[in-house]
Amino acid sequence: MLTGVPSRKNAVIMAFLCTSIWSSTWILARIGLKEIPALPFASIRYILAFALLLPWLLRRNTRQAIGQLSKKEWLVFAGLGLLGYPINQGAIFLAMTYLPNTTINLITSMSPILLAILGGLFLNERLNNRQFAGIAVTITGALVFFLPVSNGKLNSTGLLLSFITLFTNVVQTIIVRKMLKSGDYPALLVTGLPMGIGAILMGTGTAVWEWVPRISLTVWGVLLILSLVNTAIAFTVWNVALQRLTAVEANVISNTMLVQVAILSWIFLGDIVTWKMAAGMALVIGGVITVNLWRTS
Repeated sequence: MLTGVPSRKNAVIMAFLCTSIWSSTWILARIGLKEIPALPFASIRYILAFALLLPWLLRRNTRQAIGQLSKKEWLVFAGLGLLGYPINQGAIFLAMTYLPNTTINLITSMSPILLAILGGLFLNERLNNRQFAGIAVTITGALVFFLPVSNGKLNSTGLLLSFITLFTNVVQTIIVRKMLKSGDYPALLVTGLPMGIGAILMGTGTAVWEWVPRISLTVWGVLLILSLVNTAIAFTVWNVALQRLTAVEANVISNTMLVQVAILSWIFLGDIVTWKMAAGMALVIGGVITVNLWRTS
């Protein structure tokens, strides 16, 4: 697996690559959710992903790092597992059963504002004025792209789940960035250990094994792609990039998924892309470039 801290250029490329992979999740997950409820589907995905990462977690250097963890550090990793999987991923998969992708993305695209505030408080990663302007441009682009959202798309349960995803993702990003910034924990450990804890908790809570015999070969194929490429590999690469990028920079890059999901939905689902949506895309990309071009020294 990837080791070492990448250069800034490589970290940006890696982060963009991850967002491109994750954008396909929104299309693939819709296929699986037609056959399996949200929480069992998410549980199987992350259990398989953890199983794929396990051989690397059992390698000598990673085993040594795990053996040296204190009780307090185990509690932190367990908290990350609970926060990142049963709560965060569970909420977003459930939200997809109540709201369209566009509405969920609109809500979660507000995370750079919270990260800019919390990153300054807890990570000492303060932004300069041009980067704040870039965040504003990115969020403006998201609003231009998605608004207005009709009342028929504002299911209250879906909105609550989307906001849970927003806040848990922000908190998780701050904690993970703090751990990786310290250089005390390998990216693979920060990826795999919480995933294993979270996947086991999700699987236990959703009686996931009852659903396994009902899964078709098509959905097994979707689950394997999501587990290997979109989770095991992409999550690890993202955390390697997060060793170099600040929490806000990484999150603003992740907002390019607004554009990527729209393009994939247009290609594979026949969704319409209007001139207003295209203008929103351009603003999102412009904001991302601004934030990452004028980085705080």
